[in-house]
Amino acid sequence: MEQFEALWAYQQEDIKADAIANAIRRSPTRLKLEKARDFILDRQKQYKQIESDIAAMVDRKDVIIQAIDHASSQLDGLKSRYAANPPQTAEEVKSLLSEVAKCRDTIRQYEAEIGHIARESAANEKAQRNVKIEAANAKKSFDQLKAEYEQESKVKKEELDAQRLKAKALLDTVDPALLEEYNTIKKHISPPMARLTYGQCSGCNTSLPSATLARIRGGALVECETCGRMIIQ
Repeated sequence: MEQFEALWAYQQEDIKADAIANAIRRSPTRLKLEKARDFILDRQKQYKQIESDIAAMVDRKDVIIQAIDHASSQLDGLKSRYAANPPQTAEEVKSLLSEVAKCRDTIRQYEAEIGHIARESAANEKAQRNVKIEAANAKKSFDQLKAEYEQESKVKKEELDAQRLKAKALLDTVDPALLEEYNTIKKHISPPMARLTYGQCSGCNTSLPSATLARIRGGALVECETCGRMIIQ
């Protein structure tokens, strides 16, 4: 029974330390800091995507310019062919005009696509500037929050270290086997120990069978079948 009480005393200090650690993790300043960090990462990803889109448009524009040059050369060739060897029949004239119209349509389509690319590029460049400004402003906020959190967490960390020492000071009184069991249970539920209260596990308020109650009152190590906690009287 004394061994259980020693472990219970250790749990009281251990849980206090955990509460401080949780308070540090759930700090509003830390949550704001994490949100600012995620925002910056998102804007960096967005900036790179826009950069990639712009590069792809530049490559496409180069290809289109080459295609326009090729279509223009074909058109010039048709003009030269007409000057050197004018069509003699209506069918030949019709065929030549069809080829000329096809070249001109191709050039117009490519020029329209270049215009679209130019508009998209301008929009992307504007979006890229806005993203850069947003990221820069977020970085300023992040740096300020970081400084605030470092100061805040420094105080809390000192409090946590002091509480951890209080818990550690009780370890010499705790049976190693019980401590190992305690730490194993704690991985799944906290606190890992509960008192027997009015025939119930105080951790989950489950009523225990008479045989289990007898074992607990007899000083046996019993784990709650519902929540898994170690139950002591």
